[in-house]
Amino acid sequence: MLDEPVGWLSAVGGVLNAVGIVAFAVSGALLAVQKRMDVVGMAGLAVVTATGGGMLRDLLLGATPVAVLRDWWMIGLALLGALAVFLLHRWMQRLDKPVLVFDAIGLGIFVVGGATKAVHYGLDPVGAAFVGMLTGIGGGILRDALANDIPAVFRRESRLYLLPALLGSSAAAAAEWYGWGHWAVLTAIAATVCAVRIASEVLDWRVPSLRTESIPTLGDRGRD
Repeated sequence: MLDEPVGWLSAVGGVLNAVGIVAFAVSGALLAVQKRMDVVGMAGLAVVTATGGGMLRDLLLGATPVAVLRDWWMIGLALLGALAVFLLHRWMQRLDKPVLVFDAIGLGIFVVGGATKAVHYGLDPVGAAFVGMLTGIGGGILRDALANDIPAVFRRESRLYLLPALLGSSAAAAAEWYGWGHWAVLTAIAATVCAVRIASEVLDWRVPSLRTESIPTLGDRGRD
């Protein structure tokens, strides 16, 4: 995902990309378990969560066929993540912290990779920042929508997720646009996104929100 030179740096980028895919797949499969879905639902949510952001990115950029349809190993890794949850779901609660770290790594890599790819496809920094942010959070939004939930990034009780994704993608897009997109700079941006995401969970950082009661719907009034 990152614009690295060659050799071991490219290999590291590939490994981190794979870790992010597996972590996102696990989060999707765990939500499927909570929603009492069968194994097909688990596999579907895992694949959508792991690859949805990249598919949305490529569709917006006109990069078709999308990468996940050309690189089948991504779907394979996502299905392996779903299989791990299916076999080990009773012990998955013990993996909350490791999955959080992997998810944060994936977020940092995906937002930076999405933003730089968008610049390479001719978008200005603003458009590229939006594409990069969507690459990082798109899979989770699709996951929650399919599970009939309000997307986690929009919930009042959620820790920081969308904000570090947007700031990281903006920084990566600007760096790439102005010719500062050296692999070390992009790696530092991805690491910062990862660190902020983890810190928000540890320190309970949230964006401001209104403390309001739920508003009754018309259907609720009709039942009174």
